[in-house]
Amino acid sequence: MTTTPPPARRRVLITGATGYIATQLLPALRERYELTLVDVRDTDRDGRPVEGVQLLDLLDDPDGRFDQLCRGVDTVVHAGHLASGDTPGYAAERRNVDLAARVYEAAQAAGVRRVVVTSTNQASKWYERPWREGRVDRVGPEDYPRPDTWYGWAKVAYESMGFLYATGQIGPVLENVQIRIVAPRPIRAEDFVGRPAGDFVRDLTGWVSPRDLQQLYVRSIEAESVVDEHGVPFQVFYGVSGNARTFWSTSNARRVVGYAPQDDSEREFAEDIAQVLGRS
Repeated sequence: MTTTPPPARRRVLITGATGYIATQLLPALRERYELTLVDVRDTDRDGRPVEGVQLLDLLDDPDGRFDQLCRGVDTVVHAGHLASGDTPGYAAERRNVDLAARVYEAAQAAGVRRVVVTSTNQASKWYERPWREGRVDRVGPEDYPRPDTWYGWAKVAYESMGFLYATGQIGPVLENVQIRIVAPRPIRAEDFVGRPAGDFVRDLTGWVSPRDLQQLYVRSIEAESVVDEHGVPFQVFYGVSGNARTFWSTSNARRVVGYAPQDDSEREFAEDIAQVLGRS
């Protein structure tokens, strides 16, 4: 009797593995993949240890350890981010652009198939102004990026850099998915006391549950193709759940990788909605 060996587990490397987003992803990714975890610390933001993290500063890596870790990897999930501290601005955020460049360069050189990058709605946050004024109803990945902070500008910079790597014009094609996460946190009434109701509605619109976020990353890693309408393997997806109140479009994520969000902020936070909108 012959048996078929189980398929090899996909190898995935995660930068910023102890950060807020990565720790939401880890339960699902540990089940599916052989993981390599990299960060400058080995505890999460609450001080709890994260198993299996290799301590490594990608911008201070004279021995090229990161290049070695990328060898044989199928996908790099780039969730690393360097906090700007008390002086946010160009100089501080430029370090994050350098960090993304380091990831792209090492991944391409090692023959990595795809990078999935943790971006943010801040890349297009300016559009929230006309939305709140009732002048636009929706923003999608096809809209020109319009950041209104240096943090958002940095995300736009490495989205654009990711596209360059995906074209194949500067070396082997490095497939790219950029996930613009909006509100990956509980939307609690107590956090909006004394604030305009519009702030609360904004977060309801942009909420993404941990399981929907996990699904979006898994589908972005495993999709057979992420080719755009011009034949370039590059996509920008908005990371939001299937919320009844919508502003950020997920239509291309649904079409390209089969994203099918299961959660809705209207149901998840019904009691908080009654509190906040009932008093507004």
